[in-house]
Amino acid sequence: MLKKTLVWLVLFLPLVVGTSVFAGTTLTFQSYSNPNEQVAQFIQKVLVPEFNKKYPDVEVNYVYIPFAEYMSTILQQAVSNTLPDLVYLDNPWVPQLIEADIFQNIKEQVMQDLGNDFWMDFFSGHRLLTSTDEGIYALQIHTNNLAIFYRENMLQKVGVDQPPRTWAEFAEVCKKIKENLGIYGIIFYAGADEAGTWQFEPFLWSNGGSLLELDQKEAIEALEFVTGLVKEGYAPRDVVNLKDQGDETIWFMNAQVAMMVNGNWEFGWHLLPDVLEKMGDVKVAPFPVPDAGMRSAVLPFGGECTGITTADAEKVKYSWELIRIWFKEKLDEYYANWTGHIPTLASYSTKIAAMKPEFEVFIKQAEFALPRPPMGGMGKYPDVSTELALALQKALTGSQSPEEAFQGAARNIKALFPGQEYEETKNFVRQTLMEVLERAKEK
Repeated sequence: MLKKTLVWLVLFLPLVVGTSVFAGTTLTFQSYSNPNEQVAQFIQKVLVPEFNKKYPDVEVNYVYIPFAEYMSTILQQAVSNTLPDLVYLDNPWVPQLIEADIFQNIKEQVMQDLGNDFWMDFFSGHRLLTSTDEGIYALQIHTNNLAIFYRENMLQKVGVDQPPRTWAEFAEVCKKIKENLGIYGIIFYAGADEAGTWQFEPFLWSNGGSLLELDQKEAIEALEFVTGLVKEGYAPRDVVNLKDQGDETIWFMNAQVAMMVNGNWEFGWHLLPDVLEKMGDVKVAPFPVPDAGMRSAVLPFGGECTGITTADAEKVKYSWELIRIWFKEKLDEYYANWTGHIPTLASYSTKIAAMKPEFEVFIKQAEFALPRPPMGGMGKYPDVSTELALALQKALTGSQSPEEAFQGAARNIKALFPGQEYEETKNFVRQTLMEVLERAKEK
């Protein structure tokens, strides 16, 4: 989910994959995964050929649209009745599209072909995101979250044998790095966009702060801690000017920082095997927690989902068959060979952790990861996220104190909700957060 935003012009690239030139039915599979990237390659080289063994007369067109244009394109397609048959998309958009009646309800197919045990094997956040009381509307294919990448040799040079677990330890290690090595201890992303919110949410939620109660002390304390990292010179002031999360990794690879906040996708983007071998000392540690009694931070999860957007009964059948093959017959192969992300199902997480030890930290944290839209008012989440990201920038640049920045954001967020909706949503978010925090504190 929060990978580098593509900035190319809108490109429709139909890749007809099938065994029959004169196909009786054509399916459109729409995605923002570049045709040369792993997910698109899996769809074209593995998924569709497997589908065509059973349905040789059905053509599947893979249509690529860049990320920056994707959501607006889907909404335009819905208005003009030109929706594709199935889509691959970023998980925060799913609730909004469910509310807009763009997804088909696939609960019957899920229960019949995959089963309730399979559905319940998804981590709870992924079920919450893709379903309602009435049905199931999408399945999350893979996920990701945030951890601390660190240069082991740098920490050892300042007398630190283990990566920091708590906020206090984290700040102390950053101080030692700055004073002894003359570089920054940490870099994180704090742009005025969703990625900035995404990287702040682990600090906010782990401290008991809510997106809908930013004026409360738990939220302000989290912002004070993050702004303190910049104020003390432990993190560069440029965190507010980074273009994407990949920029952090460039600093990290150039030995300008000893640690960075980033996601597991970096193992398939910048930190490729040859780069890791050259660097020689890259390790991953769990996200730090405010309280030593916590066994895990509470994080947002990213990743992509797939769902059916056609209402044509015949095309629904074929579209579901593609999804069924992916989840029932090819999921092991997909996770093992075709993605830098981690599983959304608990049983598969165990398998992949054994196969890819570099993912172990992220997989363990996935149990305590929350979906972003439900924690920020579902369809209102994009506006809530924008308010937080702008407040974060105000505090980090010093134009406002953390308390002032979050008090202003809290007022603006509350104004987004009519009548009693704010109180009801706030209470739901608070209850959900407290339940996960309690689990994170259990020994």
